[in-house]
Amino acid sequence: LSLLAGTTFAAPTFYGEIDVTADYLPEDNVGKNRDVVELNSNNSFIGIKGDEKLTDRLSALYQAELTFYTDDGQGGEGNDTFVPRNIFVGLKDEKLGALKVGKIDTPVKQLSAVVDTFNNYIDNKADVAGIFTGENRIDNVVVYEAPALAVGEGKLKATALLATGEASGVSKSNGGSKVAGRGLGDAWSASVVYDSKPVVLGLGYDKAIPSNFAGRGFVNASAPEVTGGVAGSAFAAANTIRAIGRVNLDGGLSLRALYQTSEVEGVAGNDAAAASIDDAQGWLIGAEYNLPNAKNWTVKGQYSQNTTEFTTAKADYEAQQIIVGADYAFSKQVKAYGYAGYLTLEQGSLETKQPVVGTGVEYKF
Repeated sequence: LSLLAGTTFAAPTFYGEIDVTADYLPEDNVGKNRDVVELNSNNSFIGIKGDEKLTDRLSALYQAELTFYTDDGQGGEGNDTFVPRNIFVGLKDEKLGALKVGKIDTPVKQLSAVVDTFNNYIDNKADVAGIFTGENRIDNVVVYEAPALAVGEGKLKATALLATGEASGVSKSNGGSKVAGRGLGDAWSASVVYDSKPVVLGLGYDKAIPSNFAGRGFVNASAPEVTGGVAGSAFAAANTIRAIGRVNLDGGLSLRALYQTSEVEGVAGNDAAAASIDDAQGWLIGAEYNLPNAKNWTVKGQYSQNTTEFTTAKADYEAQQIIVGADYAFSKQVKAYGYAGYLTLEQGSLETKQPVVGTGVEYKF
């Protein structure tokens, strides 16, 4: 506080993104046919951030982001117009690293953004968050980011998050989740990333981080053949190992992959259905290709799958998503895009299938 006293801060940076799609979802569930056309706000947000020099080595950091809904103006846990995203304040030392406190995405979640080429599509349900564990933003955390180390042509980066529940058990919050326990570090997340121009590799681990098991992706039906209750969908603390890799080849081709495995950590507040979950294993492969003779165009495709196994006689629950699409960049800030996807949910003899076709516009500022 004494360092900050008397300091005149520069104006913060105002930034954001507006991303809206029109999605066509044909449905065939429980013998009823009903086509749906939805306008979806896909992770639209606004934010302010700043990085102010205090001394030659020390800087003050701050950031506040809010999700907003451009389709109907409502969303979140309580249909709020604005929902908190990453919000923190911190200090950064050039030699010792950065320390942040607030509500922040876990290091494991941040790994998926490197490889998930359809991140936040279809009301944020067509990316890995729709069917995978590990996509979490946590309240009441302290995050340490170590200084990057030069290794070969790239840099090695390490991040650790310690969370305190300040509550009796895991629970959902507005735009995030709360962990169980009252001690700092009862739940934690960490990652190590090697980042270079030709290749990015990452490994992360969540310990007792609240997450959704047995997700159902972008299924829009109120009562599909494979429902959350049948599959055993559950919100519970998860121990997750995630590994990612991306290779950027000459000629505009990028190849991506992810593998992870999760187990339920027994803590207060877990959904009752979590007690019968043994583990969940997910993987993803994808590619993007920026056309060399038409630089404004990028074509891409992705397949992701997650299998949830149970300790009881319940059959495995399997979710599979395949999506292909194309982007047209008018500039670095504005792009139009289209896509087509197919989701399959299976458990024993039960099966739900759902295609989707959509188009949208994204504007970054």
